[in-house]
Amino acid sequence: MRKLACGALAFSAAIFAANYILPFSWLPLLASALAILGLSLVLLRRKWLLGFEIAIISAAVGLAVFCLHSAVTSIAAEKFSGSKLEISAVIRDYPRVYEDYCSVELHLTGENTPRLKALLYDSEKVLDGALPGQRIRLTATLRSADSRYGEDYDYYYSKGIYLIANSNSEAELLSRAPAIFYFPAYFKHGITNLLDRLFPEDTAAFMRSLMLGDKSRLYDDVELYTALSRAGLMHIAAVSGMHMAFLALFIRGIFGRGRRGNMVCIPLLWIFAFITGATPSAMRAAFMLTVLLMAPILRRENDTLTSLSAALALILLANPYAAASVSLQLSFAAIAGLMCFSGWIEKSVLSLIHSDKVKNLLALPIKVSSASLAVMPFTVPLMAVHFGYISLLSPLSNVLALWAVPIVFCGGFVCCGLGAVIPALGVAAAWLLSWVARWIFLVAKLVSGISFAVAYLDSSFMWMWLFASAAAFVAALFIKGRPIVKLLYPAMLCVILFAQANALARWYYSSGSGTMAALDVGQGQSLAFIGNEAAAVVDCGSTATADNAGELTAAYLKSRGIHTLDALILTHLHSDHVNGVLMLMELVDVKDIYIPISPQDDEGYLPLIEKSAARHGSSINFVSEDTKLRLGNLHIMLYEPAAKGDANERCVMCKAELDDYSMLITADGDIGAENELTAEHELSDVDVLIAGHHGSRYSLGRALLDELCADTAIISVGYNNYGHPTYEVLERLAAYGYDIYRTDLNGTVEIRPQRQD
Repeated sequence: MRKLACGALAFSAAIFAANYILPFSWLPLLASALAILGLSLVLLRRKWLLGFEIAIISAAVGLAVFCLHSAVTSIAAEKFSGSKLEISAVIRDYPRVYEDYCSVELHLTGENTPRLKALLYDSEKVLDGALPGQRIRLTATLRSADSRYGEDYDYYYSKGIYLIANSNSEAELLSRAPAIFYFPAYFKHGITNLLDRLFPEDTAAFMRSLMLGDKSRLYDDVELYTALSRAGLMHIAAVSGMHMAFLALFIRGIFGRGRRGNMVCIPLLWIFAFITGATPSAMRAAFMLTVLLMAPILRRENDTLTSLSAALALILLANPYAAASVSLQLSFAAIAGLMCFSGWIEKSVLSLIHSDKVKNLLALPIKVSSASLAVMPFTVPLMAVHFGYISLLSPLSNVLALWAVPIVFCGGFVCCGLGAVIPALGVAAAWLLSWVARWIFLVAKLVSGISFAVAYLDSSFMWMWLFASAAAFVAALFIKGRPIVKLLYPAMLCVILFAQANALARWYYSSGSGTMAALDVGQGQSLAFIGNEAAAVVDCGSTATADNAGELTAAYLKSRGIHTLDALILTHLHSDHVNGVLMLMELVDVKDIYIPISPQDDEGYLPLIEKSAARHGSSINFVSEDTKLRLGNLHIMLYEPAAKGDANERCVMCKAELDDYSMLITADGDIGAENELTAEHELSDVDVLIAGHHGSRYSLGRALLDELCADTAIISVGYNNYGHPTYEVLERLAAYGYDIYRTDLNGTVEIRPQRQD
């Protein structure tokens, strides 16, 4: 069995190396060299070399598999990138319908395109209501799915989607394949509709995520999504090995724990895995549980390392690009942590308790907390790299909430069964079960509400804390003493260092005159100001990016020791300036919000902001005249918005000052609004100019540039189709001698002015 583990691990390591380390051009030569070396060792016929032979040959196979898979998928897709073709395809799943478009997964079947999975964006929403298995024909523009918003993006490849199609014509719906071939999609759709009918509005989205892995509606509930993420409970809202284990226990509880129960359980686990989207974590769990349940049937012992490594190898054999899946990486890292540390931590804690009654009473919370701590050595580095934050209180939240998860998860299927037969009984059962789900919500909100529940790693101080903490835990392994002492001492040091890192970051960024920053939030704007005694943000929005501006802004502030905003100024209510506000208000306390009087709100943000402000105790102030905010050494002048014009013209322009250093923000105001501003206000003392409207040619007129004496211009811009920043603006700024910084090229632009004594 361990020979299989050796081969599977070497195969998987080669796939990961091909994804992340090795240049593609090297792979064929390297695979050939390893194969020759491995076969040469086989000819030596030395038993002690058997492990090396298996590992080397398996690595060669892994590199070869990656090359072959790339040739028939990504390389083939690249040849069609940019092409406008008539395509034929089969719909794989129900369309996802949004406000102004719908998207649907397809399998291309035409002779003029590769037979690959593609994601179609239908701007006319013709496919709204289309069914899985339906054949369609349309004209579409294809592009490779390896980038998003102008940046490399491996999410689609990891899901086996290699092309993005944008419809150029109305889709023609043709025949439909028998429903039996698309049973998982139909069954999932039916359960989804049943959950929406049975469960109350506040728990339905969570139940869809918990039971089916569909988080689409959970993302819309910003408060709950943020609380679950910060509390370290988001893993319960994504189908994983834990859910599969609960399902296996539930099925075996009904059909028995013997061979018959196992034989019933195995196919149901695989059906469930495919219904929930065949994610890497679900497939890994299905494979490992199958091996575990088959062991007594085949009269063989289960080897966890072998089954884990074999599951990883099989997933990567099916799709080598799945190595880039965060779900896969976290799932296997968590299991590896449980294998290495869970038992050791549990025994160490239990050794401190001498009473058998107390041990029995605390057995479950100790087991849960031990498991939560055990996964951290391998999952924390991945979370730090992929998400930029670490949930520090996840062991606490898991102890308080995990007992409720199997009840809600298994109870959800019971409710669906009852609801399918007797709808009224299903609704009643769902109402009762929702109270258990609300306990999970309560735990998440209480834990996430603690100021230091999460460590955001957006500053060098926090990265130094993380490396120092990791070093402390590693060093503890080599110190003699009781196991619990090895765990407690570095944990205490970690807490002390965290407090010091926060205090040091706050001191550094607020010292001198403070800090001004134009954050890299994509095509949008978010400006942060940290003074000696207060902090403020001007705008918080972005488009054409996979990141939420509110989360990015909160990470920037919190990693610099800022947990409260004294002022949040929204220049106007366009999405690229405000669509991150709700998330920001969940993560950071906001005292006062400033919005222009009678704002144009075509996208409906104002009611949502008002509702969130009422819940968080923030005060909303509508700016109708020149208003000066005095926040310690941070002064912000809000200029009276124009009485007429569109939302851009009626925005609140402002000037922020840290002592004698000032920054002018004209938001999306056009040249006419700029001319009015310069005619009515003295602006010659400005040091930094935030380019209006992300560098649009309708901003930064000569009247404004003639008035200012600034020498630095910052353009908050990202991937866009508007041509921002325009050539005219860049030329104009260069002609006036400005040093130009762009967030799309320079990242977050940070200025720390020195106080003039």
